[in-house]
Amino acid sequence: MTDRIPFTRGSRDGPVLRTVIHSVVPRPRPADELLLRVRRTRWSEDVLVVSATGEIDLATAGRLERALRGDLPAATVLDLTQVSFLGVAGLRVIESAAARAHSEHRTTGVVADTRPVLRLLHLFGVETQIPVYRHLDSAIREVPKSLPAPNP
Repeated sequence: MTDRIPFTRGSRDGPVLRTVIHSVVPRPRPADELLLRVRRTRWSEDVLVVSATGEIDLATAGRLERALRGDLPAATVLDLTQVSFLGVAGLRVIESAAARAHSEHRTTGVVADTRPVLRLLHLFGVETQIPVYRHLDSAIREVPKSLPAPNP
């Protein structure tokens, strides 16, 4: 931050202005667990809802990735309605989880209604590969219906 403070002594051209620079000490970043909370809820035998609250960026994307791993049911719904920021690292986690689900004959859907999240999903064309819903109840109702047919 720069402030101009008039110097007390003047010259024949008027007061002399001196620039004073105030140093700004950056605040420490909050812990990752405060920036992103992830919760897994088994909605039914075939549906898992993974809800994220906070910011998904390079520092926190690993938390989301861990929640989308392991023994997953036939359908996974990723609820991002409480996400205030979605970075490219988070987007890659979502795409990777959807690709893994597809290869394992499972399905994934995303619920999002905030502008920052929807904008990134749209910019990268994610909604063409992963169904995106505005409401959780719609996703829970529709995602299991889009399960791929089992191979004979």
